[in-house]
Amino acid sequence: MAKIDQAEKNKIKELFNNNLQQEVNLAFFSKETECDYCADTEEILNELTELTEKLAYQKYLLNSDKAAEFGIDKAPAIIFLDQNGADLGVHFFGIPSGYEFTSLIEDILDVSDQSRIDLAEEIKTEIKSISEDVLLQVFITPTCPYCPRAVRVAHQMAILNPAITGEMVEAIEFQDLSSRFNVSGVPKTVINSGAAEQVGAVPAKTILKKIKVSQKNSTVTAE
Repeated sequence: MAKIDQAEKNKIKELFNNNLQQEVNLAFFSKETECDYCADTEEILNELTELTEKLAYQKYLLNSDKAAEFGIDKAPAIIFLDQNGADLGVHFFGIPSGYEFTSLIEDILDVSDQSRIDLAEEIKTEIKSISEDVLLQVFITPTCPYCPRAVRVAHQMAILNPAITGEMVEAIEFQDLSSRFNVSGVPKTVINSGAAEQVGAVPAKTILKKIKVSQKNSTVTAE
């Protein structure tokens, strides 16, 4: 059974035809057993790649050398790659369904044409100036209408700066990780493995402030 209905496919195909500039390549990581949503996630990717020649993906198992290379330890997982096959830092852990399906489509468009990223120029400049590695883990559920905004901020930051990794984490699929970071409501953005956090969908400038807090906290801890 198709995961995307025909009317929606028609809209997405037109959107891709009109907006995709560069080719977009994805890596999909799956498990052969004990993965409730791996097959569904792969079907979504199959249906999307049928809509345009500018979108493609390669499938790998979670215990593969490629998973180890990219540090992928959960499945299903989707990561975006640059034109040389390097990790762009745009990650999905869990099925991109419900409201998060929109995030996946928007990320495809943004990676293909970064000029679409709708952040103020001064915010883009500040994002690009970050030199230390930053991990943004955005915990979501597919039924949360506010979650895509938080995911989009993290992913746009990752697209703009290779030092930043933005991860969508489906909170119900990965309950152990949600418990580790005390996720009781979504969206929740965990910065640098808990050095700072932000609950709710907030502008990029707010996340930038929290990144600075996380870096300061990390410095204090190191001392």
